[in-house]
Amino acid sequence: MNRLGLFKLAALSAACMLVSAACKSAPVAAPVAPPVVTATGPTDEPSNALPSDLYKAMPIYPGAKIEHVRKPKGAMREILFSSDAQMQQMLAYYKEQLKQNDFHITSSLIMPARKTWSCDFNYQGQPGSIMLYPSDQDKAKMTIDLIYELPAHLDPSLIEPKEDFDVEGPGEIAQQAPNPNPTEKAKRN
Repeated sequence: MNRLGLFKLAALSAACMLVSAACKSAPVAAPVAPPVVTATGPTDEPSNALPSDLYKAMPIYPGAKIEHVRKPKGAMREILFSSDAQMQQMLAYYKEQLKQNDFHITSSLIMPARKTWSCDFNYQGQPGSIMLYPSDQDKAKMTIDLIYELPAHLDPSLIEPKEDFDVEGPGEIAQQAPNPNPTEKAKRN
C-alpha cells in the first residue's frame, strides 16, 4: 500500500473512533412515564332532591323518579330522571307543558326509530335542554335528562341605583315649535 492509501485508512479509522466515542459518551435519557390522569366525570350531589335553583315553572313528568342530580359544571346543572311511561306520552306532556309555562323552544329533534327526543329551550333568558331516551339499564324505562343554566347571582353592590326624576311630562320647551331660521350659534348647539 502506498502512503496515500495508508493516510486515507488512518483518517477513516480516526473518524470512526470519534463517531463511536461520541455516540457512547452521550448519556441516554430514560423515558419518563406520563403523569397519571384520573378521569373526572360528572359527580353527583349528596342528595337526590330537586335543586332549589331549578326553574320554578319547570314541568317534571308525573311519577318520574330522580336518579342523579349532578353538581354544577361551570354554569350548568344536570338532573337525570327515570320513568315507566312511553316516549309518546312523555313527548306530548313536555310539548304542552313547556308551551303553557312560557318556555321558548328553540329546537326540537325526534328520532322515532331510536325512541329519542331532544328539545332546547330558553326560559327568561336562561338556556336549557331536555332529552328523552331509553334507559341503559332497563330498555323498558325511559330516561329524562334535564340540563339547565344556573341563575346568575349578582352582587347587589355592583347594581347601579335606579334614578327617579321629579320632572313630569314634556316641559314647556318641548311644547314650543322648532325655530325655522336658527342662528349659527343655535345650529352648533
